[in-house]
Amino acid sequence: MKTIRRYITLDFLVTFFVALAILTFVMTIGVVFKATELLGHGISWVTILKFLASGMPATLTFSIPVAVVTSSLLVFGRISADGEITAMRACGIGMWRIMAGPLAVAALLTLLCLYVNNDLSPRSHFARRSMLTEFGAESVVDLLEEGRFIQDFPGLTVYISRKNGADLQDVRIYDLRTDGVRREVRAARGRIRESGDGKDIVIELEDVRVDPLVDGHPGYCDKLPLRIEDALRRRKYRKREKDMTGAELIQRIQNVSAFYPHLNGADRSLEVTELLVELNKRLALAAGCIAFALLGIPLGVKANRKESSIGVGISLFLVFNFYLFIIMAESMSDKPIALPHIIVWIPCMLSVILGVRLVERIN
Repeated sequence: MKTIRRYITLDFLVTFFVALAILTFVMTIGVVFKATELLGHGISWVTILKFLASGMPATLTFSIPVAVVTSSLLVFGRISADGEITAMRACGIGMWRIMAGPLAVAALLTLLCLYVNNDLSPRSHFARRSMLTEFGAESVVDLLEEGRFIQDFPGLTVYISRKNGADLQDVRIYDLRTDGVRREVRAARGRIRESGDGKDIVIELEDVRVDPLVDGHPGYCDKLPLRIEDALRRRKYRKREKDMTGAELIQRIQNVSAFYPHLNGADRSLEVTELLVELNKRLALAAGCIAFALLGIPLGVKANRKESSIGVGISLFLVFNFYLFIIMAESMSDKPIALPHIIVWIPCMLSVILGVRLVERIN
């Protein structure tokens, strides 16, 4: 039994590392193009290499789970097609014992992904975005991200629900720049542009409600230009949700009132939901390693094909559905009542349940 376990585990590891190398290379093509663009700005080769290295952990966040499901399907599809699974079962070896080696590897990869997703990747993401901001490679549109409360500008907190280029939808702004006055500005639409002197950001708001406008009373107006002074001249990248480690996310979730004291109750709940979605997405991506192995192995046995194209096709289908739920959860992060941080776990739970049932049927 030790020889069989060693044989299957070694085959799984070799296939996994080959798949990981190919997937990581494909996923880093975008970073390479960005590095080429920076090279055209006269940035040194040393800095370019640091930029490329900082993009690697974020790529591993996605490539490791995909490599696990791909190697599970390819390895067990091949040994099933060769009749090795049938021979082992004829000798009284159950599927759980056959799967033990790859499942142990998947469990170790889950622990590795927990570290990468919650520590290494956010730190490298912050370093990469800081470099882009320092080089001036980020446009004015990139400074205002959608779906998060931005506190990068003194006296202002800006939230943009949706963004399409420079066009904005559902804009909320807390303006504390006037002493003793807490002004809340809400606009149905808006558009970002640079000021003529290249130092300020101007947000052209439309269909605006300002509370209070004058003397403690709210007011309405069709258009309102909001100028953020010196936003471009003193540009500096500050930590955002994707740049926070897992411990920092948990601390902010537990003390959201201290970090955002001027937000109303509904907007605090919105910020907590954004943080919960980010944290649970990282955890679900890590758990995807063991979930994909549990589902991919019996699917590979059922497919019973040597052709690598069949295994790759099935793995891409599984991964597509997995990330579809993540995208769905992120798009619903502005609706706390829908519990979007739970949605990211649905494909993991379904993969485990379906995988266990398939293994039992094979047994």
